[in-house]
Amino acid sequence: MNRRHQVRVKPCMVLVGGFSLMKLMGAFVPPPQGKAVPVRCTPHLGARLVGHVVGSCIMVAPAYASDTSGLDFQQFVEEFAGKKDFFAALASATLSVAGATLSVAGTAVAVAQLDQAKRSADEAKVSADEAKRSADEAFKASPEGKIQQALAKAMEPFEPSRPQDEVIQRPVMETLRQRIASWQQHATIIGGRYQSGKSVATEEALRGARGVVRFTIRSADWNRWMFEELKVEDGGLFKEVMRRAREKLKDFPDNLTKFPILLLEVPRTTTEGINLISSTAKDVATDKIGSAIHVIVSASRRQWRWLLMLEELKGRKTFGLAT
Repeated sequence: MNRRHQVRVKPCMVLVGGFSLMKLMGAFVPPPQGKAVPVRCTPHLGARLVGHVVGSCIMVAPAYASDTSGLDFQQFVEEFAGKKDFFAALASATLSVAGATLSVAGTAVAVAQLDQAKRSADEAKVSADEAKRSADEAFKASPEGKIQQALAKAMEPFEPSRPQDEVIQRPVMETLRQRIASWQQHATIIGGRYQSGKSVATEEALRGARGVVRFTIRSADWNRWMFEELKVEDGGLFKEVMRRAREKLKDFPDNLTKFPILLLEVPRTTTEGINLISSTAKDVATDKIGSAIHVIVSASRRQWRWLLMLEELKGRKTFGLAT
């Protein structure tokens, strides 16, 4: 064969020829006759297919590069015509690339669906949390919710205003403890001059006791303010709180008392509400349906005498203790 008609074929020439052929196929292959197809074979679709074929050639052709390098065109055609496995491998590789492409696309869809599911779950959690908060707030505003909140506060161990290491122990404290531990009926009224230590002695005697409700009297309608501070609406809910407190105290056999305590502190500047103290003590100290409450009043000497006088006039026995 004449030298000038010899063509040296390299593997890259196979790729270029394949590219041109596939591009022409993509441009001129018509759709099936008489059938509607969703996607026509266009040059763009052909180009995408060529991309897969070229990638496949890159993977397959090197295996034959050592056998074909330097052949003239006729020899190249004869050589490759007999190597059917090359084209079989080429087709297999093309299908593998297409499968991998579909796998990647499927993975992307799955990731998008997972993200959407996560967002939906987060939104559902936020909605559930908001619904729970609304339900909790509604319960706290209900009578039962108010009772439970006041009960929980009353059942906490009593904590005096002054730290224990700053309190000087006095005999009157032990007397008070004995009175509280053995109480059955009638109010306990503790009086003393200004800054005599009556409040400190009373609080120290109650240190750590459960079932204690403390309130400072400053006006004639002090009971209304006490109910508001406890977040109960009226005396009926207050009595229910104390009734449940007595039931709860059965779970604490080592508690100082088995009865709930209402501790009323009367500052020396308070001149109103004394009669209400007396009537309240009478009302709640009676053991009706297991709701007896031990009323302890800490007052100035003048108020103490006044309360004792009221109790005596009403024919009630009252435990009076002067500090």
